[in-house]
Amino acid sequence: MSDEPKPDSQQRFARLLMVALVALGLLARLTLAFVVGDDHAARLPESAEYLAIGRSAAEGEGFVLRPASGVGPANAAGRGDAARRMPGYPLILAAAKTACDAEGRAVPVFQSLCGAATLIIVMGMAARLAGLWASVVAAALLTFDPYQVYFSSQLVPVVPVGLALAVMTAAGLKFLKSVSDGGRRWWLWAALAGLALAVATYLEACAAGFVLLAGLAAVVSKQRKRLLAGWAIAVAVLVVALAPWLVRNAVQAGAPVLTTDVGLRLYEGTGPTGKDAEPPVPPEGVDEAGRCMFYLKHAAGRIAGAPASWLRRAALRAVRLWTPGTITGADAVALPAAAGYTSLLPTAALALTGLWVLRRRGVALWLFLAPVYATLVHCALTGPASDRLAVMPSLAVLGGVGLVTLLGRAGRQ
Repeated sequence: MSDEPKPDSQQRFARLLMVALVALGLLARLTLAFVVGDDHAARLPESAEYLAIGRSAAEGEGFVLRPASGVGPANAAGRGDAARRMPGYPLILAAAKTACDAEGRAVPVFQSLCGAATLIIVMGMAARLAGLWASVVAAALLTFDPYQVYFSSQLVPVVPVGLALAVMTAAGLKFLKSVSDGGRRWWLWAALAGLALAVATYLEACAAGFVLLAGLAAVVSKQRKRLLAGWAIAVAVLVVALAPWLVRNAVQAGAPVLTTDVGLRLYEGTGPTGKDAEPPVPPEGVDEAGRCMFYLKHAAGRIAGAPASWLRRAALRAVRLWTPGTITGADAVALPAAAGYTSLLPTAALALTGLWVLRRRGVALWLFLAPVYATLVHCALTGPASDRLAVMPSLAVLGGVGLVTLLGRAGRQ
């Protein structure tokens, strides 16, 4: 007879709940993916641009937003935009279009699998920090989040970005543990975190700036030498991975930029709404990168002219991002306002508890960096409040750790 102790009934029950939550989360997402039609899946405003670029790629014309598509900002030169969006999500749409000619059905199924994978990664992080019951709570916070389920069926990259950021966060936690334990494979986890961030950046350009906040956190850390070494490895991996896209844009868009929509988004966040909201028209002959720079200069001028007004608008955007009402101003989201409270309030409240519980540990800052960065980006650039969904997995981990620690159920590390 084996001398190894058998897991007690509570551990078996916790594992059963973990399996059930992943199965339930996947079932809910797949059900919605098969129920909604193509028109419903593309109801969000940004979906039209992604679809237009994806279909251009599927037809062999590259990741170009063609003027004939009728979406996106007007191009005075009449040329297509080569760097309007990052290529990751249009590539997913193009693959679905080529494989089964039904992006509105195939992509939601793929995103349902991404959502289930995110659940598994979140459970793994929570279990390492505070035991099996923490993983159960963290998974429940995402499984019963109506917006996490709903956006799995929408043709926007929220769910794949969330998965990539969850992988980055998990690799970062392994890196921190390896550094604290004096392990030899810390560089491998740093490289994996950089690779995951590169994937997130290919889906959403703003993700690349996360390295700046992570670098600042490494500088103020007590173990700054080893952390900065890992940060440098992650940055190197990120730069190498993004280099082909930067070179391509230098040739086709006029500058080695990730995307050319930053200028207009920044400009839109500097002025009032209404009749004065129409942006100025760039001069004729300006290329795509020049048009972005044109709006950046105008935005900088408006910010310098009225900094207090811009700060007030930035603060209002941050509040809107984390307000538990409707998650977007568009009527395309067919969920009641109460869904926002179900989505945000439990996770946010428990995440703050987890942040307090782990306040003396570096993992607390690491888990909280992504939500802080998403807030800073939202302050500067206009965007939908659904951007917060991609960083909710980190908050779910903090929430699971916080609740089980308060209840005295945390496992030993």
